[in-house]
Amino acid sequence: MADLELDPWARQPGEPARAYEAFRAFRDLGPARALADVAEFSTGTVRRWSRMHHWITRAAAWDAEAYRVEDARRLERIRTMDENHVRAARAMLQRGLRALENLGDLTPHQAARFVDLGTRLERATLLGEHLGPAPLAAVPDDEDLSPLERIARELAGTA
Repeated sequence: MADLELDPWARQPGEPARAYEAFRAFRDLGPARALADVAEFSTGTVRRWSRMHHWITRAAAWDAEAYRVEDARRLERIRTMDENHVRAARAMLQRGLRALENLGDLTPHQAARFVDLGTRLERATLLGEHLGPAPLAAVPDDEDLSPLERIARELAGTA
């Protein structure tokens, strides 16, 4: 049978079950952990087990793995967000361009805002730039604003 490489945070060969139980309690305390915080065991026993079974190194490896997994999940969420923003930007841009052609249910100002917002969002998403708030152009009255622009104004505190 081949030797399997164990993760450092897994129970190690020769590590008693009680020592591993204590290690898990120590490991799960997080990066600010301290041996004295492992409550169910005597301090002397915890210190001895920690030295014998390299708890500090193993817990650091656990933290690194937890951060790696968290970073991978966050990166996937960022990718999904970017895809959603690109789709939203393109939809806004297309809607604005169509409205500019026939000015059906949007005013020229609203159509131009859709084109502007869609273009800015698509550019920011594709180029990885932070999208700050769009400058709000002067509008004669709130009736000319689309529902999206009214919400944006309310959120920006300019309503």
